[in-house]
Amino acid sequence: MDTSSLLNHLKGKEFHLSIETSGNPCKLTYKGNKYSLCIKNINFAYRTNLDEYRVQIGEKMRVKLKEYHLNGYWALIFGYHKKSETFTAWDNKLLFSSRAKNRSLYTRASICNRANETGIEYYKYIDNLIKDQTVAITLVGKNLFKYFDLIKTFNLHQYKNFIAFYRKL
Repeated sequence: MDTSSLLNHLKGKEFHLSIETSGNPCKLTYKGNKYSLCIKNINFAYRTNLDEYRVQIGEKMRVKLKEYHLNGYWALIFGYHKKSETFTAWDNKLLFSSRAKNRSLYTRASICNRANETGIEYYKYIDNLIKDQTVAITLVGKNLFKYFDLIKTFNLHQYKNFIAFYRKL
């Protein structure tokens, strides 16, 4: 999965997008807001729960995202689940609130598959490294712009905020 595939889903939605750098992570501007975007494939987590899937963000990617973030580019982390053709987003605090060199960010295959049918789903869990609750949000490509429209002003990765957002859809 490359970044351009994700951005192709955003075309035609009055998504006033300007891509400043290509590659992974890329830097872009949307509606005057600057973002750095990392996208990884979602794969099986190799743990006992067969429904548990994850993306892994290595140390070099974390350092680059943090550098961009400190320079005014809001860091976004997306995973792509090939089987369901869905995208999952995680809160950037999972990258920046832990000293771990590599980070695994989790979701469920069943959530990705269900999102393909409903358009948007969530997976609520406690992250073991930061000891805090977070929400992984899974969307079909046509709903990606909704996430971009709200992420900087409304933390969708907090359960109550996500539920309020979901009800507005």
